Amino acid sequence: MKAYLILVGSELLNGAMIDTNSIYMAEKLNEIGVEVVGKIFAHDKIEDIKKSISYAKKNADLVILSGGLGPTIDDLTKEAIGEYLGKILVVDELHKKEMERKFAERGIKVLSKNLKEVSVIEGSEVFYNEPGIAPAFFIENISAFPGVPMELKNMFPKYLTYIKEKFKLNEKLIVKDYIVWGIPESLLEEKIKDYFTDDRVFLEFLVKDYGIVVRMVTEEKNSTILNDLSLKLQKVLGDSILYEGYRPSEEVLVKKLLEKGLKISLGESCTGGMITEKIVSVSGASGTLVEGIVTYSNESKVERLRVKEETLNNYGAVSEETVKEMLEGLKTSVGIAVSGVAGPLGGTEEKPVGTVYIGIKLENEFFINKYLLKGDRERIRIRACYTAINNLLQILEKRGCE
Repeated sequence: MKAYLILVGSELLNGAMIDTNSIYMAEKLNEIGVEVVGKIFAHDKIEDIKKSISYAKKNADLVILSGGLGPTIDDLTKEAIGEYLGKILVVDELHKKEMERKFAERGIKVLSKNLKEVSVIEGSEVFYNEPGIAPAFFIENISAFPGVPMELKNMFPKYLTYIKEKFKLNEKLIVKDYIVWGIPESLLEEKIKDYFTDDRVFLEFLVKDYGIVVRMVTEEKNSTILNDLSLKLQKVLGDSILYEGYRPSEEVLVKKLLEKGLKISLGESCTGGMITEKIVSVSGASGTLVEGIVTYSNESKVERLRVKEETLNNYGAVSEETVKEMLEGLKTSVGIAVSGVAGPLGGTEEKPVGTVYIGIKLENEFFINKYLLKGDRERIRIRACYTAINNLLQILEKRGCE
């Protein structure tokens, strides 16, 4: 079975908001054997949404829309579906009562225009929205969900159970991801493309800040073929495979540190606390993270991490010597220190913009490397952040700290 996703909202097209719903829906659909063959971004206009539905219906068995189910004048998804199918909107009584209850708890009066939010296409299968107001619904192989991620994720599992039973979906798709680091995408493709001659396994690359996702997708009945390919990839890519599974490397790092009971501290200059922020974003980080210190100025490096003034005078803040002393100033068994020139100003012939020294401390061992990173100021900082995280992951792997 094939599905087409339609993401409704002008904010997705003008850069005001980033789409994450389609990623979530595609992953969950794959798990029950539904292949997502494409997605469309549509403006908040009835004609645009109808055209998108028409195109999607010609190319897939299921059409799934997200966004545009709210009460305002630019929320037009339901109206577009109704016009496309030639059906009317009706108020869902359960959600109307729930809306009245939720509004009353907040001391808000229900207005007539709010009824639009709890309306669905007549004859639809309706899915209850626990955290929100607008229900999701399914009719004639067209589904519509709110654009709010929390609400979508609340109802989508119910929807999956429904279509799995309705269409008797038994064959699952297997998805295997490897996160690869340190190989350019073009070279990576050259290394592995000759292994993928069997069209029963679909290969794709997803470029993320934390590495390149090498994704293999096949039906469950082809699991032996997939396992054989996985072994070949592990052999040819070796240490370039950072880990298996589709998740950012900060999650993998925190889990690894927690499992081994290791504590980590960070001394950041050009990354400005970005590495600390990535680690803090992971649930459970408090069990391993002791502190993250942003020592942006030379004075701060001296006062907070006890970097010697003579080291700064002789070698500069962006140097192996300074980063080593920054690491020595961190008192935990594991440490990361970063200092560099993020630009666009501050570069010299000797240390151009993008020059970054990244140091890792593991017990009494120090690993310090110099990098020349490309991009604008933000890209250099992001690249430095994940180079530091991924370097530590690789060192922990080699030192048997899995």
